[in-house]
Amino acid sequence: MNILYKNISDLLIGFGLNIHHRTITANFSNIELNSQLFLNYFSLYHEINEGVRAELICVSISDSIPLKRLIGCQVAVDVRTEKNQLFRTTGIITSAELGKSDGALTIYKIILEDATSLLRYNRNSRVFMNKSIIDVIKIIFHEWQQRSPLFAKSLALDLRNLKKTYDIRPFIMQVDESDYSLITRLLRSEGVNWCIDESQLFVLSHGHSIQAQKLKLIDHNGQFSQLDRREIRYHPSSAVEATDTITNLIAKRRLQPTSVHVQRWQADCLKQTDWPGSSLSNHRHSDYYDNYYLSLEQSWHLTPAWITDLKGQDVATKSSNTQLEKLNLHLTRYHDLQAKKFVAQGTVRDVQVGYYFELNGHFEIDQHAFNEKQFLILKKQSFHHNNLPKDFNETIDKLLQINQWNIDIGEEKQGCQLTLVRRHIPVVPEYNPQLHKPIAYPQHARVVGPQNESIYVDEWGRIKVRFLFSRIENNSHDGGSGSNDNDTDSAFVDVLTTWAGEGFGSRFLPRIGELVVVDFFNGDVDRPFVMGRIHEAERYPTKFDVQGSLPDTRYLSGIRSSEIDANGFNQLRFDDTQGQISAQLQSSYASSQINLGQLSHPKAKETSADRGIGFELRTDDYGAVRAGSGLLLTSYEQTAANGDHLDAEEAKKQLNTNQAYSQSLNNIAKQHQTDEIESVEQLKVFAENIQQDIAKFNQAVLLLSSPKGIGLSTASDIHLSADTDINQIAKGSVNISTQKNFITHAVEKVSLFAVKQGIRLITAYGKVDIQAQTGEMDLVADKTLKLTSKKKTIEISAAEEIVLNVKGNYIKINGEGIEQGTKGESRVYTSKHSILGPKSIDFTLPQDPFNEMFVLKDPKGQPVAGFAYKIVTGDGKVFKGVSNEKGETIRLSSGFDVTQLEISADDSKEE
Repeated sequence: MNILYKNISDLLIGFGLNIHHRTITANFSNIELNSQLFLNYFSLYHEINEGVRAELICVSISDSIPLKRLIGCQVAVDVRTEKNQLFRTTGIITSAELGKSDGALTIYKIILEDATSLLRYNRNSRVFMNKSIIDVIKIIFHEWQQRSPLFAKSLALDLRNLKKTYDIRPFIMQVDESDYSLITRLLRSEGVNWCIDESQLFVLSHGHSIQAQKLKLIDHNGQFSQLDRREIRYHPSSAVEATDTITNLIAKRRLQPTSVHVQRWQADCLKQTDWPGSSLSNHRHSDYYDNYYLSLEQSWHLTPAWITDLKGQDVATKSSNTQLEKLNLHLTRYHDLQAKKFVAQGTVRDVQVGYYFELNGHFEIDQHAFNEKQFLILKKQSFHHNNLPKDFNETIDKLLQINQWNIDIGEEKQGCQLTLVRRHIPVVPEYNPQLHKPIAYPQHARVVGPQNESIYVDEWGRIKVRFLFSRIENNSHDGGSGSNDNDTDSAFVDVLTTWAGEGFGSRFLPRIGELVVVDFFNGDVDRPFVMGRIHEAERYPTKFDVQGSLPDTRYLSGIRSSEIDANGFNQLRFDDTQGQISAQLQSSYASSQINLGQLSHPKAKETSADRGIGFELRTDDYGAVRAGSGLLLTSYEQTAANGDHLDAEEAKKQLNTNQAYSQSLNNIAKQHQTDEIESVEQLKVFAENIQQDIAKFNQAVLLLSSPKGIGLSTASDIHLSADTDINQIAKGSVNISTQKNFITHAVEKVSLFAVKQGIRLITAYGKVDIQAQTGEMDLVADKTLKLTSKKKTIEISAAEEIVLNVKGNYIKINGEGIEQGTKGESRVYTSKHSILGPKSIDFTLPQDPFNEMFVLKDPKGQPVAGFAYKIVTGDGKVFKGVSNEKGETIRLSSGFDVTQLEISADDSKEE
């Protein structure tokens, strides 16, 4: 060999070889490489739903070709067919190795792959909203074509073989996943085949420009094309043939599952759906047992169905049983596809994966119907070896051995092995719901929503989040959705809660801006849910009472909320500090609180000052305690809550005892012919409302009781009001003291009775005025009755007559004069006795302030008792009251003009 040649092409030409008329030829997009490298060996692996990978062994007289000059270079390998046509396979160099050299020749091993291999090198995390799988693939392809010139000129997307429509999914996510993995798992999930094909399978010359390959998406067997040669003949390898043939055909059958069952949770109807149930395959696997009795079932528990916007504001397809039915059919068809295949071996050079042909000349196949003689190529493995002079071949073989590149070229210069399936057998990609998905781990996200909202949820309490990995540059296709920091960044996401009953449970809705931790149902990145929230950096853990920080306040636990767009809060705080254990329910508005236990001031550190023990119910604003069935306020002890909560037996005993004392006093009053306390029995009835055995009240009573006293104090007024009676009973004294007036009014009567020590009515200053304005007055004493004026006069006046009578002896004074009478002696002691003429003293008797009343009668003339009335006078004065048993109103005045009065029922609610 002459080492003075410029390149390998000159060398081969020097040996009399036509380099352009070889079995295989490589055409590099880098023109310099076409003269530097000569293709000696070419092996190909090409499979539907996979891709193209080829290995090239090239020879050069240069051992210094930079390998990076090879990487990314497009290559077209032309195989010369039986008809002297050039059958082309293209690709991109993704790997190159520099082999050993013998000083004259150097070998290079080159790996050629289709352009989808570039997708494997790109790893990304992003989201897509309201897109079908075809939409997502088109977006990714467009982005690749925009940013990668190599990809743009190497691969085109061919959608012409798609005949079905595809669901619009509300949410698709890519997480630490290559673009290749994302695209292929989406295609697998919908049963769409993908296949690499050439834009031109045949070219006229080696110098023909390299065209982009096609990524063909196919969803129906009817879309597969037939080879240009249309048929291939079967002929055993023992015969010498001038045309390419299949020399060996092997049928392979493998046992597969005979039925498929799929099920998933359907949240919008709250049930596990499994339509259409367990589906038997139509493919018969055994002559001995039908599919039912083989009973080889694959049952899949799938990811929960996606749920669209509850108001239908997105454009996503609503999940339904149709999706389960399609998946069931997909899995069944894949098992049928795997059940029987054919492996063909031969010398056919112009065959392509994803095409079908008719096989003729096979003794068994020829007996079948026409449609069963057509075979679709699923996989192709081939090799081709250029025929070079013996010295060249020996040198190359030695270099291959030195490099340990185990390539057994052998005697055959070319051959192929095809994996076939009958054309009418539906072809679908393999899909394992548990394997064909990226690994999903819990991750951070931020709660988002529309502007001017603090909490944004749907009817189910689902929220929207921005996944923190989402980058602006990945979302330009959809108005930035995914990285807008608003409600366009995701579909609605479920939120895990500790309790979710039907209209009841716990509810703590995440707020916009909060950090949440997201996990995924069934490990499926397209089904996220919020599992909790997290504090980090300046998003400090809960500060009770808006003070303190961890670890100082580590003994506090509970919940504190935050007022929307303001500074208030609500909190439930548990303080487990030793010696200060307490609980608090608080609203910051008006410092409204319930405090229980060993109370202390809010903690900014580990401990704080004590402020009492027991409980406190307080507010700076209004307060109300309301109990519709009864209320007990007591300071009687019930240690450790060891009794019923309405246990008021002590109060009941006290009420009964005092009722007995009062009844005894009532009996004495009756003996003395004075008024009884008519409501004494009511006290007994009141006490009977307190049931001891079951500790409840029979009526809605309010009971206050204390063993050590009750204090009632105010800096203003105290008002006691009752529609019936007010009873005050004491075993001791009832003492009333006032700094101003003591005024008692009674519509009917006032009665005072003392058993032992009498009644004293004394005024230190001012007049004592006792009147019976419309009735009589009796002053009776069992002994002496004294009328004394210490400093002035005693005046006794009467409108008609005054009678003084002692045992029949009398003095009578009236308008006629003075009359005296006695049955005994009349004795007068005087120092002087004068009898003068007539004389009188003018004297005006006190006038009644009001002497007129009204009597209310019904149409029959009967008095109306207990009638609430309102009387309005001509000058606008208003009198209200309730008529007595005789139908009488209160006395209003004197000399009313009755024509100016208006009497009506009093419908007001005022007391």
